[in-house]
Amino acid sequence: MELQFCFFLVITSQSFAQTANQTFFFKNNGRQVNRLDSADFVRVVLPPDSGSKLFNITEYYKDKTRKLVGKSWAADKMQFDGQVQSFYPSGKKQEMSNYKNARKLGDSYEYYPNGKLYVHKKYLADDERVNGISELMLDCRDSTGAMLATNGEGHYIAYSDKFSHVYDEGSIKNGLKEGEWKGDNGDKDHHITFTEVYENGKLESGKALHLYEDKTYTYTERNIQPQYPGGLGEFGKYLGTNIRYPGVSSFTGTRGRLIARFVILPDGTLSEITIADSPDVLMSKEAVRVLNASPKWVPGYAFGKAARISYTVPINFTM
Repeated sequence: MELQFCFFLVITSQSFAQTANQTFFFKNNGRQVNRLDSADFVRVVLPPDSGSKLFNITEYYKDKTRKLVGKSWAADKMQFDGQVQSFYPSGKKQEMSNYKNARKLGDSYEYYPNGKLYVHKKYLADDERVNGISELMLDCRDSTGAMLATNGEGHYIAYSDKFSHVYDEGSIKNGLKEGEWKGDNGDKDHHITFTEVYENGKLESGKALHLYEDKTYTYTERNIQPQYPGGLGEFGKYLGTNIRYPGVSSFTGTRGRLIARFVILPDGTLSEITIADSPDVLMSKEAVRVLNASPKWVPGYAFGKAARISYTVPINFTM
């Protein structure tokens, strides 16, 4: 089992603003590519409407079916504001949410692939959080439209991506998890079943059976992210102190951003370091060199056991 975590760190300051009224190509994992035949979807950015500062964003699947419609403060990265709608490849609505300053805020509706409403949630502002929780579960329906929970009370079913299986389910009270919840991670190679107990949305205890090794682990946090010694700030200092601008790249004036991906193993070492979207092979080698020399991290945990967790780090090289 491997978890994924993206840490967006900029080593040096550089603007990547792009002119509006452009078309961009992306893979489903968010990686930008240069050609349509390599892409999973297309993003079209149009200038703001008269009197507005928000760029108009429309994404399309390769068959030209709409994937997303919304507005963003930036043209080169999605900082949504206002209502955003997404759609399944079939054209049926997938989600409709409200954003404020690039964060979900207020009512959000998610739909089954058959087009029926699945859940109604409400995202809270920081000063409205309950036990640190910013997401209230209000209504839940099954795929036929029958109500399971109403106004934050009842039974709630949480599915995995693409509704392939039920990930976990249990009771909600006042929009928060309450009492015993049971779940299944659905991973055939690293199969885990788990039981968790909540009070007012807070996880009190969890017990997970890792079936692939026939061992049970207990925990009070389902997922714990790995940590560089001293925290993310120290990781930024480590990169900023040790990365050197390649001499040839500096001479030629080459600059840009690369994406470094790596896996933090259960013992805290970095592994499987790869570089994507790099402007220069020498910059890639420099980033790999510094990441290979990184001190061991405090490992991350999933369901009570140290786990492999992948990181994504953008690094900017600028003169």
